Amino acid sequence: SWSTCANGCHVEPPQDVAHVQFRARIAFKLVWVPNENFDQFVLVDDHGEKLARGYPTGKLPAMRQRQMNYQLVEGSKYAKVVDQIASSSS
Repeated sequence: SWSTCANGCHVEPPQDVAHVQFRARIAFKLVWVPNENFDQFVLVDDHGEKLARGYPTGKLPAMRQRQMNYQLVEGSKYAKVVDQIASSSS
């Protein structure tokens, strides 16, 4: 099953559609790194562990969309890796 609704994923245990409605774990979540340009991302698993890191090229989603993506996970296990990356590059 594929679900894109992440509302509620910032709490523990996660209360997003995948976890509540489908009673499933996520395979991965794409989270934008909260650096100045939000120009890289990390794929994390259901435990918030890094699976991969990306540096996209070409036209990116709007800055506001990337910021909102991060805000959905801010303070959660899904944000730990990207927060570490952002703080180490500051």
